[in-house]
Order: sequence, then structure tokens, then C-alpha cells
Amino acid sequence: MRGSSSTRLARFVRLALVLTTMTAGAGLLSASGSRAGAANVRGTSQALPDSRPVTGQSAAHPLSASPLHGVAAYLASRQGVAQVALYDRRTGRTYLLAGGPQAQYTASIVKADILAMWLRRYQSRPRPIPAAIPYSIQYLMKNMITVSDNVAATSLFYFGGGCRALTAFNTLIPTRDTTVGCQTPTYYGWGNTTTSAADQVAIVAALAYPGRVLSPAARAYGLGLMESVIPGQRWGVSCGPWGSACEPPDYATPVPGVTVALKNGWKYVPTCTRQDATCPWQVNSIGWVRGQGRNYALAVLTTDDPVGPGTFGFDYGITTIQGVSKLVWANLAP
Repeated sequence: MRGSSSTRLARFVRLALVLTTMTAGAGLLSASGSRAGAANVRGTSQALPDSRPVTGQSAAHPLSASPLHGVAAYLASRQGVAQVALYDRRTGRTYLLAGGPQAQYTASIVKADILAMWLRRYQSRPRPIPAAIPYSIQYLMKNMITVSDNVAATSLFYFGGGCRALTAFNTLIPTRDTTVGCQTPTYYGWGNTTTSAADQVAIVAALAYPGRVLSPAARAYGLGLMESVIPGQRWGVSCGPWGSACEPPDYATPVPGVTVALKNGWKYVPTCTRQDATCPWQVNSIGWVRGQGRNYALAVLTTDDPVGPGTFGFDYGITTIQGVSKLVWANLAP
């Protein structure tokens, strides 16, 4: 987001903010027409895969009254390119805001997707989850989610069938904008998956809410892992729900009565060949929040976070995401 703040704000206002009415208990589907410029404030008649209508911003749901109120103005003051998707369970609406090209790299948030794929495989076994899951697989799942271990993720991704298997699983959610990264001779692949914030909210919702993809036991097990992320990775969508003091090294401190299940991802933008501090960052956070009258799934993707010494771009992306999360939490107050 280069140029003046007013120019950047106008850019956000022109881009898509889509509200989708969802059928209660039917699960969440990503909204079509969410590509930058494809849907605008006048709306679109394009339908979801299951023929539910997609509507744009209307007089009945003005931007000033939406859960994303203030987010566009905030993001216009930040460097980089951001996408935000929010599913508010109370109203059954999905809100999308994009400040640039739709496809962004997942980095480690794809690990929640890999987890969901494996959980679906075990939910049909004779024994219930978690007893149906071999200890070795449970161990890999736990490390992949709670400490974001790449070796565990690579093991589950590769032995789970790689990009073909995860792509097939994603058709069940369904995702519309996600292209799973495939293994190459020099890279394990999954971290270069490209996606949209809308798709990531759909994946979180498959874990958080009853639907046709995952059983209650599978969802409970997956959410339990996402609720157990180590303190040093407890940033992003946890900020706001768990207070506004979200500083490293331990970031947000859990608040009694407020559940946050999250997965974060970060890496240098893969198109930068040096893969060092001269490269911009991709920093993402996805998760489910419930408590104090709120119940929602949120995905914030940021790319081209600025170059700087050490982890400057990484920290900058975290700050951007946490600013969005705090606004959403405040806007959704009962």
C-alpha cells in the first residue's frame, strides 16, 4: 500500500466488502466475487457454489455498522497488502475486505488445513477420536499446531498424499481460491500454498462449527490443539479477545471465559530469491473466537510487510494483524 493515506483508504473503499447470508448449521462457504475489484460496494449477483446469493454492501448494512468498521482506514495507514475475512456466527454473515491481489502465501496457516484433512480420515474409524488416531500421528499433529513444527507438518503432508490429497480435501469445504503447494526437488511445498482470507475463514469454520466435513469429536480435538499454541506464537487474532497488551515474548494472555483457537504463519515472501532480511514478509493469523457475547472466525493475511533488520517485517505484520483483531473484537461487542 504505497502513496498517501487518503489514496490508500480510497483504494480499500473501492475494493470488495461482501456480506453473505449463511444458513444456520450448514457450515461456511467462501464467497465468490471476492477478488479485488470483482465485487464492489454496489454488490454482485454472482452466487455461491450452493446457490446462496452473494450481496454487496447495501443501505441495510452500511460499512459504518459492520464488524469491519474502521478496518479499511486502519489498514490504509499501514504498509504492505492485507486481506481480512470475518464470519460472525451470531448473524451468519461473512465480511471480506481486500487491499490488493487476492492470492497470498499461506506459510504455516496451511497446517490447520493439513490437520483437518487427517482428522476427517480418522473420524470414520470404529474407535472415536482421539483413540482412533495412532500416537505417532497425534504427536505429529500436536507439534505441527502447538509449536508450528515444520518437520511434523512435512511428514503429515507428504505421507498424507501431498498436494493432491489436500487439494481433494479442500473441495469438501469448499475453497475457491486456494492452490496447494506441491513438493519440488528442493522444497516440501506446503508453505507456498496460495490462498485467500475467505478460504481461510472457511477452513477455520469447518473446524469451529457443525457441518458436513468434520465430526464433533474431530472438531473438538482439532480446536483443542489450536487452543494450546505456545505463548511465543500466541499473537494475531488473540489480541483483543485476550486484552490489548499483546507484546512479545508471550503476547496475549488468556482471559477466563474467552476461547481463542488459532494458527499463525510467517515467512519471507517466496518470490524473493535471497530469503534473508532484504526480503519482505508474509505474516498471517487465522482463528476462532468465542466468549463475552462474541462467536466468530477471523483470517487476516498480510504480504509485502516491509523490509528491515532482523525480524522487523515479521513484527510489523503482527502489529497490523493485531490492530485489525482489536477492532473486530470491539465492533462485535454485544
